Amino acid sequence: MSKYLSRADWGAVPAVKSLPVSKRLRGVCLHYMGFHVNADDPARLARSIQRNHMAKPKEWWDLAYNELIAQDGTVLEGRGLMHRCGANGSTAHNRQYIAIGLMIGDDQEPSQEMIEAVQERIQLVRFFQSQATRIVGHSDLKPTSCPGKYVKALIRAGAFEPTGASPPAIPSIEERLAALEKRTIDLEGKVCKCPPSSKSSEP
Repeated sequence: MSKYLSRADWGAVPAVKSLPVSKRLRGVCLHYMGFHVNADDPARLARSIQRNHMAKPKEWWDLAYNELIAQDGTVLEGRGLMHRCGANGSTAHNRQYIAIGLMIGDDQEPSQEMIEAVQERIQLVRFFQSQATRIVGHSDLKPTSCPGKYVKALIRAGAFEPTGASPPAIPSIEERLAALEKRTIDLEGKVCKCPPSSKSSEP
């Protein structure tokens, strides 16, 4: 199973706002970063991407992807699989697809570890929503070079289809309660005092 870094692990700042993921997902949309990525520190890159997405002129609610995946197969929690993404180019596509950002550029081929991690995450999405069977690239949803030539070819070849192995283990009730208790403690006293935003558009 791939190494997993939560938002706390990689140092994410809190989201401005979030929406729940749709219960009628169509599938998963793959993205790339659009620039050559050095694989030495994915946590640092995740922080940089989040700053870019939330700063002017974008001013998005959070890092746009549900998850990020590094070349060594490390999975980094983005908005998380329970929240709607903001990466797919339209409100409808954000509602219909989970967005996974591959931490590579157009000149970089996904490693086997990255491919296997993508397979694992797609299998997890399908475990909860069995109808979410489509695997698309960003360019399948809008005119763009994303996710790059190598990822597009792998999608066409079916390389990201799950292999049929068991999905990642589901946390027990005790583990879920412990995580909820920790989250409650972390959120105590953190009341948003921000003035209402005049912007109503996603993401």
